[in-house]
Amino acid sequence: MSDKEDALQEIVSIAKNNGITLAEITRALTDLPARAAKQSSGILSKLFGYLGGIFVFAGICVFVHMYWGDFNSATRVLLTLGTGFALFIMALVTLSDERYARASTPLFLMSSALQPTGIFVMLDEYAHGGDPRHGTLFMASVMLIQHGATFWSKRRTTLAFSSIVFGGIFFATLFDMWDINEKLIGTVIGTSLLCIAYALNNSRHAAIAPFWYFVGSVSLLVSVYEAVEHTSFELAYLGIAAFMIFLSTFVRSRTLLLVSTLAMLGYIGWYTEEHFAHTLGWPLALIIGGLMLIGFGGMAVKLNNKYIKQQG
Repeated sequence: MSDKEDALQEIVSIAKNNGITLAEITRALTDLPARAAKQSSGILSKLFGYLGGIFVFAGICVFVHMYWGDFNSATRVLLTLGTGFALFIMALVTLSDERYARASTPLFLMSSALQPTGIFVMLDEYAHGGDPRHGTLFMASVMLIQHGATFWSKRRTTLAFSSIVFGGIFFATLFDMWDINEKLIGTVIGTSLLCIAYALNNSRHAAIAPFWYFVGSVSLLVSVYEAVEHTSFELAYLGIAAFMIFLSTFVRSRTLLLVSTLAMLGYIGWYTEEHFAHTLGWPLALIIGGLMLIGFGGMAVKLNNKYIKQQG
């Protein structure tokens, strides 16, 4: 498939996921100067919004750090949890006015950092003893409910991202409290994140899909490697990496392809060092095997184009 065909498929996918009609695409193509000017002003607005958010967040953090020892328990909770919740409300308010909608993303991000911190501060000030994991579970539950419900209502990509983060923390902590093997936890969380990334990639929130493809694939591959290392199922890791490469072509994810390729190359290097460090036949076997796979791939494409596509 050529680069042009790949680009056309991506355009079709983006248009379908965002409900863009052919007439709207045509109108955008015929009005390029105005569109470019609008895009330029939008980038500028977003840039200043992010910079402003960073300065506000830095100012709050510096102020709290400077006078933390002078505050009582209630003030500490108010400055962290209270400020975070206020920023969350401000982010919701900005969504109601298109002129200030771009400010919602930095506000949501600052809120996502301050509210969990505030919850931990509240638990540290007013709760004593017990398992610290209960506090983490409580924080993740509150934030997941808040951000998940808001995402369901507003459909903002930032909220989708934060909901996945807090959901991952919740389930990872819960599984750990149930004394489930950490390798199994990593495998389950990684597989779940890959499924979520696939769903995101086929929606209007495709911008965050590569990040979750990366996190999910790394979590899955590392967990599987630790589970099969120095066991009779060790070579199964190579099959998992190969399957992930196939999966990357199916879901059209460069991130997944990169991680899977690096995982396979790393495993082959490690396996060579462990078992065939000074054997000349092993690299030759790898080269021959690689050439055979390339040949089989070309043959499969020809058979597909000659017989399968024609029958379809």
